[in-house]
Amino acid sequence: MSDTVRVSLVFPQDLWEEVKRAIPAGERSRVIAEATEQEIRRRQRLESIKRLQALQEEFRQKYGEMPSCVEGIYQMREERDAEITGLR
Repeated sequence: MSDTVRVSLVFPQDLWEEVKRAIPAGERSRVIAEATEQEIRRRQRLESIKRLQALQEEFRQKYGEMPSCVEGIYQMREERDAEITGLR
């Protein structure tokens, strides 16, 4: 039993002419299958992003925004550097 299937696809005339001109006859099915796989992966990634954004929004609604820790980290680094260099 084969792991491939034959299907009929409908293309716009101009696009099919471009396919025939750009892709040799023995490679068209493979190229179209690869393009289809890429599109499926792209759509799956978009769906994952949408789910992640929904989860982020749920957390934002539930817990609110966390304050920025940038200034605190900067201060800790300054204190550590001062201790290391012996300036304090």
